[in-house]
Amino acid sequence: MKTSKKFRLLAAAAAIGVAMTLPGGGTLLAADDGYTVISKLETFNELLVGPRITDPKDEANFFVVNNDGTLNGTWHGKTLTGTWRWDDAFFCRVLTAPRPAPEDCQQWALADDKARLVRERGTGKTADYVVRK
Repeated sequence: MKTSKKFRLLAAAAAIGVAMTLPGGGTLLAADDGYTVISKLETFNELLVGPRITDPKDEANFFVVNNDGTLNGTWHGKTLTGTWRWDDAFFCRVLTAPRPAPEDCQQWALADDKARLVRERGTGKTADYVVRK
């Protein structure tokens, strides 16, 4: 799998434990576990809006975050839909299908082509994904 320049830069910043400013003013903050926390909407848009975000155990489970404030995909064979917004340094989503779920604001971080989210504003359970460009 070919790794994009953005992801290589992200991995390098995480490896040396620094904050990095991206074109457009987005900031990536290094996390202790090799992931770099996304703290700016511009950075989130650049790296995670558009690509397919997949379950590392089953690529049939995926979703796409769209730039119009929606998200869609397929999860366990069912259509997944919802809306999202950015609040401070958090991705806040509401699921509308396959079953409604209340808003959950999540902290997102990246390491190469891997994404990790932490629910409940960075204090809850984690989930790992693979970002497919």
